[in-house]
Amino acid sequence: MTIHRLRPRQERATRPAPADAPRAPRTAERGDAAPAAVPFAVTRISPEARRAAGRVLASGWVTGGPETERFETEFAAYVGARHAVAVSSCTAALELSLRALRLPAGAPVLVPALTFCGAVQAVLHAGLRPVPVDVDPRTGMPTPATVSRAARSCGCPRAMTALHYAGAPAPVEEYARAARLPLTHVVEDAAHALGTTVGDTPVGHLSRAACFSFYATKNLPIGEGGMVTTDDASLADRVRRARLHGMSADAWHRHQPGGSWRYTVEEAGLKANMTDVQAAVGRAQLRHFDHWQARRAALAARYTAALAGVPGIVPLEPAAAGRHAHHLYVVRVLDAYGTSRDDLVDLLARDGIGTSVHFVPPHHLPYFRDLLTAPPGGLPGTDALFPQLLSLPLYPDLAEAAVDRVCGALAEHARGGGAAAGTAGSAGIGGNPGTVPAAADDRSADRPLAPPAPHPGLRTLVVGAGEAGRALARDLARTPAYGLRPVGFLDDDPDKHRAGRVGDLPVLGDLGAVRAAVLAHRVEAVVVAIPGLDPDRFRRVARAAEAAGASVRYLPSFIAALRRDVVGGDMCELDVRALIGRPEMHVVGPEVRAVIAGRRVLVTGAGGSIGSELCHQVRAFGPSRLILLDHDESNLHRLQLELYGDALRGDDIVISDIRDRPRIDQVFRELRPEVVFHAAAHKHLPLLELHPCEGVKSNVRGTENLVRAAAATGTRRFVLISTDKAADPVSVLGATKRLAERVVGAAQDTAPAGTVFTAVRFGNVLGSRGSLLSVVAQQLGSGDPVTVTHPDVTRYFMTVEEAVGLVLEAARMARGGEVFVLDMNRPVRIVDLVREYARSVHVPDVDIRFTGLRPGEKLNETLFSADERHTPTAHPRILAAVPADHEPAFGPHLSGLYATAEDNDGDGVRRALAALLPGFPAAPSGLPPRAALTAPYPDDF
Repeated sequence: MTIHRLRPRQERATRPAPADAPRAPRTAERGDAAPAAVPFAVTRISPEARRAAGRVLASGWVTGGPETERFETEFAAYVGARHAVAVSSCTAALELSLRALRLPAGAPVLVPALTFCGAVQAVLHAGLRPVPVDVDPRTGMPTPATVSRAARSCGCPRAMTALHYAGAPAPVEEYARAARLPLTHVVEDAAHALGTTVGDTPVGHLSRAACFSFYATKNLPIGEGGMVTTDDASLADRVRRARLHGMSADAWHRHQPGGSWRYTVEEAGLKANMTDVQAAVGRAQLRHFDHWQARRAALAARYTAALAGVPGIVPLEPAAAGRHAHHLYVVRVLDAYGTSRDDLVDLLARDGIGTSVHFVPPHHLPYFRDLLTAPPGGLPGTDALFPQLLSLPLYPDLAEAAVDRVCGALAEHARGGGAAAGTAGSAGIGGNPGTVPAAADDRSADRPLAPPAPHPGLRTLVVGAGEAGRALARDLARTPAYGLRPVGFLDDDPDKHRAGRVGDLPVLGDLGAVRAAVLAHRVEAVVVAIPGLDPDRFRRVARAAEAAGASVRYLPSFIAALRRDVVGGDMCELDVRALIGRPEMHVVGPEVRAVIAGRRVLVTGAGGSIGSELCHQVRAFGPSRLILLDHDESNLHRLQLELYGDALRGDDIVISDIRDRPRIDQVFRELRPEVVFHAAAHKHLPLLELHPCEGVKSNVRGTENLVRAAAATGTRRFVLISTDKAADPVSVLGATKRLAERVVGAAQDTAPAGTVFTAVRFGNVLGSRGSLLSVVAQQLGSGDPVTVTHPDVTRYFMTVEEAVGLVLEAARMARGGEVFVLDMNRPVRIVDLVREYARSVHVPDVDIRFTGLRPGEKLNETLFSADERHTPTAHPRILAAVPADHEPAFGPHLSGLYATAEDNDGDGVRRALAALLPGFPAAPSGLPPRAALTAPYPDDF
């Protein structure tokens, strides 16, 4: 959970308002144009509570005592329960209630898959096994069907916890029936639900136990503390003893007149009591609770009415009938909104509006991944909902004007902003956000406002508002499938600045304002459209854009690779979505700067297509030194010219073969890189089938040389670039890259503190040297048939920008030992891609010749091995591959593999690879004629 701008409420020093009166938020000072901030949460401690705490402090008895007992009695009466036991937190309440059920050790307990991490910790600390239950994305809570599925997956659950998410009523009895459990084995997580009813029954005595929270931002804020309510006297007694180490008599009663020091301990317990200070605050706060709840309900109703006209912002639906306590106002940010949830959080923060996300699903968190057993089919509802969740400010002191401001900002940042945004933002409760204001067009006053046409592309800044830039922006806007959505121009012409707009787009500044424009307008791609722009000026523009996290399109990467002359009309017909089978993603963000800025960065294979693009983007993030390592001096010379405009920076380039261990050791000792991106490799699949020994020497031993040197010299982050062919490999390329991944993973096990080793798997990269499109373009240009191996062959594709973004984001997110993979949706049939590309270059009837699969090639690639499972990461479109079982040690066997490779024994190398990697064929299936190697091979990265 991330909370933005959480701050305690400050009482006025003079003439305080009545305790129950809502307070208006702080307003801007006279003459200050900045609007008042709207924090996500404000903690209110009433004057009565402050005085009550003072009385307890003055009494000298501040631990659990008479105030705690009185609070328990009053709270039980409020929720209609027979017993209440005050404890230190809601997490403690859950753990103690589960312990009181006296289940066998390791018994499975159903828990919602969307819950706070502390709720899962409570199950684990009680010695039980949490089993996640998927949720309905519409409600954020489980359904009887998902409960039943989870119950079947674990055999026979012994208990369950039911969360009233955000304060909405949960159908507790239906859950119990679906799990085939009696209500005596259901514990309610009522952290959000003080004031909630299910039907007409208050939460607090629906099940065996209900567990409440009094955290600082909850509906009854104390600061810390929790409560267990129950109608079962024996359970209440067990919880009461267990909260004080299992003692039969607590300190308060032992110190009463006639009390005894004698006590006994008959079962396990913990220290989890509430203090009298907390209880005194809670008693005083409880007097205002009904008024505060009425205020929350009114604010929630205002949100619902004002947001009804904002497309793509959808409040959660109720899961059961009853009264909603409105602890949180949670909405879903859907694709129709046009801005991702995470981007929206940042935009609202810049507007001074705090938001939060409740919660990160526990199965997304590293600690819980191996402790939770998801039902077959995973948790698709939770995984779909989590990237959409957003909690808006909601607390009794929130003013109506602040709610309207939040809703107005949400409308403003929606796709299309403008008209739709202005209407929703100004409508408040009384307006009609579904119509155009009469002032805008009297003829359309009653006409429903049509939503803007969806445009799924990357937010694009066009540099240059001349004829070429205008044509380019116009064509991009007309063709959403191309994947670039223009949002504005940069241009140095003062006349264009005074006009403010060129065509339908604003002029956002001159060429020196690239970084500011990218950050202010959430730009994801920058396209330079000034023919003949000075190379130095071009490089400055590119570096500024990349430093702000945007990818730079000198032209789209695959076009640049083909060296085609492109104008707007031609450019718009190249449909990225059709080529790669999905919209292009913007992967890297400006947060990567923290990994790169001011550090010594080394890129191996720097002269290659991926290495070169990586160097361009790394340099933009401001490393203290960028070291380019390659064995090809010509490529290094070319790259230096691209990066710096000259090739006289000899101290920044290293000519070296990664197979030369002494040389690599020397380089690392002398240059001591802090961040290493390892892109050097042999990666031509058919050629490595002919020369497997060379694949081992470079891809495995070369990687180990680098890993050893990095660990010895204090490298902080090491990222290996691998391939999807490493998943269940059948080719030498895949096998050697899988071993390279394992070398990197093993290095993490013995890495010095602070050193992180990780890997990324690429699909097939469009626009990289020797990739499919370059070969297809050559064949189409010469009039030859396009050669494809098989009619049904499929591959995963990504753009160069996505590939490099994946590498940089992996460097930022890595904790050590992971293999990151971009979620590339579904694979693409090569035949479909060839035909789509041919259509885009005006070749309607492409002649395709099928050559047959070659040794080492699969009909269909996968992203993960059969013995791996994939888990989500902090990035919504990046997954991590995790071995299902602990892989056996393989280090001792590498020396034999290396010796065989040094003997240039190709058959022996294949046998050694088969011994190391079960499923890899020990013998090739027969070599094709060498002429077939000229056929396109979609396996370069």
